[in-house]
Amino acid sequence: MAEIEVEVQGVAVDQGGHHMVMLGDKEKKKLLPIVIGPVEARAIWMNLQGITAERPLTHNLLKNLLDLVGAKVQKVVITDIKEGTFYALLYLEHGGEIHKVDARPSDAIALALAFKAPIYIDLRLIEFTLDPADLNIQHN
Repeated sequence: MAEIEVEVQGVAVDQGGHHMVMLGDKEKKKLLPIVIGPVEARAIWMNLQGITAERPLTHNLLKNLLDLVGAKVQKVVITDIKEGTFYALLYLEHGGEIHKVDARPSDAIALALAFKAPIYIDLRLIEFTLDPADLNIQHN
């Protein structure tokens, strides 16, 4: 599977009020917007801003549990889109082995940010990327 490394460029809201995480290539020429829930958008935004919640959010709880058992997120790959739904895999390292775990992209991205792990998209998803100038969104 060929992959392209991306970075979280931000969280945005489109004109319809849908929250999106914006994944972009390092050259900032292409963006892959993925619609996510408002709770996940807030968690990703807080992580990008370095804001810690008073109580652990779900991705914080998962990170704490993974830390407790000695596992870590090696990388996240946004693997596919089917009927408008994106799919992702978490690559977890534990005991010298890599385990692939199916995850929603929003959860996988939040965990990748918490572990400072790289995020990739499958090369096949490049056709779903947009030119940043073509988007009419408000960045949060």
